Amino acid sequence: MKLNSFLIILFSLFASQLIADDASLLFKQANDSYAKNEFQKAIELYEKVEATGMVSAELYYNIGNAYYKNNEIGKAILNYERAKKINPKDEDINFNLKLANQKTEDKIEAAPTLFLSQWETGIVDLMSEKAWSITTILFFSVSLILLFLFFYFQHTLLKKIGFFLGLIMFLLSVFAFVFAKSSYHAIAYSNDAIIIAPSVTVYGSPNEKGTKLFVLHEGVKVAITESETSDWVEIKIANGNVGWIQSNKLEKI
Repeated sequence: MKLNSFLIILFSLFASQLIADDASLLFKQANDSYAKNEFQKAIELYEKVEATGMVSAELYYNIGNAYYKNNEIGKAILNYERAKKINPKDEDINFNLKLANQKTEDKIEAAPTLFLSQWETGIVDLMSEKAWSITTILFFSVSLILLFLFFYFQHTLLKKIGFFLGLIMFLLSVFAFVFAKSSYHAIAYSNDAIIIAPSVTVYGSPNEKGTKLFVLHEGVKVAITESETSDWVEIKIANGNVGWIQSNKLEKI
């Protein structure tokens, strides 16, 4: 049994390495195609890399660039948004996303949100989920060291300093953990999607016999609020308007 387990682990590691090597080769070929202005070919190769599971902010950023150059704005925004979820503070990603959004037909004003909600979102977006997790571990580790010094030192002043600094570091680790958790949930449980069809009619009910409410165009970001069937989803746009569209007209971020 032990030998079989060892062979399974060895085979898994070997297979993982093969996938990584294959993805690396495809990524290079895609970059070469992009450099030659062969954007459709580059897209196909980049998406083969994505299919291997070897995804990254850089990969989605490159896919977004290829779609942008291919004049497919909806797909470009979709992939820039996916890149931003992984690396929210990357200047190139945010710049290109802003550039692509300027090319969308619909200019939707966002509904006002509570100050506290804006404040929390702004802080969470300062770093990625991974960076917040590392920050949590660092703060907590320092708090443990300071707690040790509190018990180790005999001098009253040093004990007080160790205690209060340790308490501050512990509280900071708690806040960092909350932000890391919020960042994780924003990625893992996001219902945001991008309209990828050139235009789509939004209905008041999940069928084409329903009341026509408004029309959205390629590149608009929406939130999926409900799924009636596999064919229809209820969406909410930035200004708060709600309606139903066919699920094949959008793609989740």
